Amino acid sequence: MSRTLCWFSNGAASAVAAKFAVENIKGSQVVPICCDTRRDEHPDNYRFSQDIERWLGRKIVFIKSDLYDGVDSVFEKVRYMSGVRGARCTTELKKIPRIHFAAPDDVHVFGFTVNEGRRISEFKKYNPDLLLRFVLQEAGISKDDCYKVLNDAGIEIPAMYKLGFRNNNCIGCVKASSPWYWSMIRKHFPEVFNRRAAQSRAIGCRLVEIKHHDRIFLDELPDREFKQRGKKENISCGPECGGHLI
Repeated sequence: MSRTLCWFSNGAASAVAAKFAVENIKGSQVVPICCDTRRDEHPDNYRFSQDIERWLGRKIVFIKSDLYDGVDSVFEKVRYMSGVRGARCTTELKKIPRIHFAAPDDVHVFGFTVNEGRRISEFKKYNPDLLLRFVLQEAGISKDDCYKVLNDAGIEIPAMYKLGFRNNNCIGCVKASSPWYWSMIRKHFPEVFNRRAAQSRAIGCRLVEIKHHDRIFLDELPDREFKQRGKKENISCGPECGGHLI
């Protein structure tokens, strides 16, 4: 039987996409699967993934990199953090394990919502070899709808959302550039902030954008909280991130 791989990332949208696929895709082996980076994420993600397994009524398949045990080892070994098209950690910890696991005839389900038409179009453009289903877009489901679905199912949303973060990926995501994001990391996760500051200084990566194209090192960020201004930056650790770095 053919396989439909539902890529779960411990985010609300990917959880709801997996649920939709399990309940609605017939004639295919539907496999909830996750490139496991929970050791670098909020500890609550272990609870959340267990809740989602119970909700789906089946186990999630967790796969990992054969070379790296987390984002810190990627930064230390490749001496690269992020650039205009993505982050090396995504390439090594998510994209490469996904490529190794998948078969050519697998159908891939990702948690892109109805509001993310541009991301969907770009991902299709740069991945013409993949068989893709965007079930949330097909069903007209938004990210806010996903929160409601989880709430109605009695599933507590991940802790990072409760703290005010938009994404539930690794703590101290190096794709982030806003002073607001990094001031939030410094406030809630000072050990991670200090580690990223040391890593970025050693590698020479200026992660914070204070003005248009004007960047500073993390250890130069003024010691105060910043307001979230303008359009929210997209730091999704999604399948489109880092592909060019292979």
